[in-house]
Amino acid sequence: MSNESEKKWHILKENVPKVTEIASALPQIAKIAGVLVNRGIDTLEKVKEFLSSDTENLHNPFLFCDMKKAVEKLREVLKLKEKILVYGDKDVDGVTAVNVIVNTLRTLGGDVLWYVPAEEGYGISKDVLSKFALEKVKLLITADCGISAIEETEYAKQLGMYVILTDHHEPPYEGTPKADAIINPKLSDSKYPFRDIAGCTVALKLMHALMFSYNEEYNKDILLCYCKESLIICIHVKNGIKISEKAYESVFDIKNDFKNVFKIYVNSVNLKSSMLQDSSLFCTNVVVFSDNIEDAFSVEKAYKKEIFKNKNIKTFFENNLDLCSLGTIADSVPLIEENRIIVKNGLEMIENNPHSHIGLGLLVDDVLISKGISNITAKLVSWNITPVLNSSGRMSKGILSAKLLMTKDFKEAKKLYEDILKLNKNRKYLQSENIEQFKHLLKAQCNLKNDKVLIVKASNLEHGVTGIVASQMVKMYSKPAFLFITDGKEATGAARSVEGFDVVAALESVKDILTKYGGHNQAAGFTLDDSKIGDFIKRISDYANKNLKETSYDKTILVEDELKISDITVDFYKQVKKMEPFGIGNSKPVFCIKNVTPTEIAVFGSRDEHLKFKVSHKGSKNIQAVFWNKSKFAEEVKSEPLLDIAFYVDVVERNKNKLAQLQIIDIKPALN
Repeated sequence: MSNESEKKWHILKENVPKVTEIASALPQIAKIAGVLVNRGIDTLEKVKEFLSSDTENLHNPFLFCDMKKAVEKLREVLKLKEKILVYGDKDVDGVTAVNVIVNTLRTLGGDVLWYVPAEEGYGISKDVLSKFALEKVKLLITADCGISAIEETEYAKQLGMYVILTDHHEPPYEGTPKADAIINPKLSDSKYPFRDIAGCTVALKLMHALMFSYNEEYNKDILLCYCKESLIICIHVKNGIKISEKAYESVFDIKNDFKNVFKIYVNSVNLKSSMLQDSSLFCTNVVVFSDNIEDAFSVEKAYKKEIFKNKNIKTFFENNLDLCSLGTIADSVPLIEENRIIVKNGLEMIENNPHSHIGLGLLVDDVLISKGISNITAKLVSWNITPVLNSSGRMSKGILSAKLLMTKDFKEAKKLYEDILKLNKNRKYLQSENIEQFKHLLKAQCNLKNDKVLIVKASNLEHGVTGIVASQMVKMYSKPAFLFITDGKEATGAARSVEGFDVVAALESVKDILTKYGGHNQAAGFTLDDSKIGDFIKRISDYANKNLKETSYDKTILVEDELKISDITVDFYKQVKKMEPFGIGNSKPVFCIKNVTPTEIAVFGSRDEHLKFKVSHKGSKNIQAVFWNKSKFAEEVKSEPLLDIAFYVDVVERNKNKLAQLQIIDIKPALN
């Protein structure tokens, strides 16, 4: 059989001891234990955390180096009732970040203005800052932008503004802006444990820390105590950050080091009693944990859980995780670690109460009704919800989506939604036009076989969808794409990449000829003078030839387990669903079955574009398989007595019965 993609299958080997241990302890996920282990979720503790996705497992926001400085400045400005400007990016990540900050500050009584760029493009504009300075803004907070705004930050300071930058893009190599505080996990000296969060999550972290600062435990010395053998282990923390850990023989020895501790968390009633024998030891109150805490990890986790019981923090997450899940999905960050927690909880909130944000509810209702479904998935959001919200920013009217998510007035939400739908329709047309133009130019300007990177220039095209078109080119050719549009004086473009090739590093290599640039390793924007285009093309091509390895765009399918047809059941599908949300970094698992017999082969669809057939293996039951948009393989499938198939597991409903189904992603003639 001819295979147009010539994809290689890499079937992962099973770590039998670990899989057996997890499957035995957690029979409810026994069938996917091998998949979890292969993904590094290879202990009972890791599996439980992965499946629970509890907000208690979010990292402490005070792990950001400048977080305490940022919180203190915010509290000062709020107390003095001074004006605050939140300046965000115009994409979904940016407008959700703006919403998180604005909504939270207003609940605290803040006098908050906000701005999302329009015609002036991405980044911070000095002209815009000047206008807001006239309104006596005293604090500028950026949302999903600003890390490259060295001159603009200095200008804001000259205008008399304090500056707090929240961003997740790569900092410029020449240094960072001289802001009052920078909250960014990608700073070179960052101690934050997870760098791949979206801009909306960075904003969430700042607001989380601010909300926590109004708790009685903010900036206070806390002791976490537990008994180990004959010793009392004391962990000294402030704002949840460990300062020291020390062992003491008795509670009376502790007073030499800690005379004014605010609160003590202990793990047993007996320990509590001994600490209260002399009330002069501490100016404190005591919180008792359960008796089964035996190590530092457990006692710190229990303390963290106690903090998250705070009503204000719980309400804060309920008000913001749904928006943050949209920005996280839209920005294509890996759905692991904190991102998974945010998206999983946020999607559940949207599904359970889509109208908590009126404008979002209108969009969600439309999508669910048109699709005839009731559940919200990351894929549904990325394909049907965030593109609509992104359309306003792409058409230089990102303010509309920001307002849609922020408004509490139904009539205003309805009008904004109608305007955004019109823009989305125009965006689709513009996207279609630009794709066709760039396809034509691609063939004229690039050697599709030999060029390691695709660089295409166009003129007389509308801006706004260059990034989408670049992404399409990457999908079509599995190569990085740099596309830009020139107006005769200046060229503005977008870069999208493949795994293993950092487009920001590539742009950094030619920064001397760029007017501005920024982004992250898989997606970036840039501007340069028309006169520099030839130099740009040559130097980026040379950089790619040196730095882009063949494996970066190798077409390999990672198969996570080889199954039998008897394994494919509705229960198996339910276990796979426990791994949702799926996306970058947590892809939907691919399985394979070898030596299957295809029968009942047929094409279907309005244009007969899809292929379906049933498969069996050595007399097993038949199971339905669907190969979307691959009807051209029908005759070849008929000619092959045995096939190897790679697939996702799915479920369909027929006559009110749920049946397992295979969603084919690749087929090969059986080798044995």
